[in-house]
Amino acid sequence: PLFATKKDLKYTNMRAVLAIAFAASAAAFSPVTKTASKSALNALAPKDELGAIPPIGFFDPLGLCKNGPYGSEEDNFYHYRGVEVKHGRIAMAATLGMLTQQNYHFEGYLSPSADLKFADIPNGLGALSAVPLIGWVQMAVVIGAHEVLIKQREGKKPGDFGTGYFGVSMDDQSAKQIRALNIEISNGRLAMLGILGMFASEIVHNGEVLAETKVFGS
Repeated sequence: PLFATKKDLKYTNMRAVLAIAFAASAAAFSPVTKTASKSALNALAPKDELGAIPPIGFFDPLGLCKNGPYGSEEDNFYHYRGVEVKHGRIAMAATLGMLTQQNYHFEGYLSPSADLKFADIPNGLGALSAVPLIGWVQMAVVIGAHEVLIKQREGKKPGDFGTGYFGVSMDDQSAKQIRALNIEISNGRLAMLGILGMFASEIVHNGEVLAETKVFGS
């Protein structure tokens, strides 16, 4: 409209941000590649794979591994496990980011031209409308470049991009490596629930971020 209100602009900006975010993450759900198919040929049965740990074990109530659109049961598992690991890693970073930003902000300007400092950006969902659209575009470009340039290693477990485990190479399928990978999957699952819980809490408490921390005197 010719005379858009501040509220209209806020929601327009938020819709644009969400559209960019969905576009940047679309590669996570793209059809499985030949590399994944070759790797799946040597994979264990899904019920015996990493992540099938007590007390639940292998959990696929919807039968996505058997009925998924990416090929055989092993191909489907390979794809969904790659998506799970990726989202778990993002959620772990997001959870740490929420907790860190609640107590600390980077110094300096996020957008000098807009006279916008990092300290001006609220924690949580409020950042969606506070960060300029061009900032989200830049982040989407970086994420897209990562999706295109950083590839899964052929013949390796989903999520193996050749960078090691915190820089330490573990490629021997030893008990230490299997334990570390199971820990990563478990922590990723917990972080996905954690970050969704933080967002839900923020909505329930009318925009107040991490309201539950008040019980600790913060």
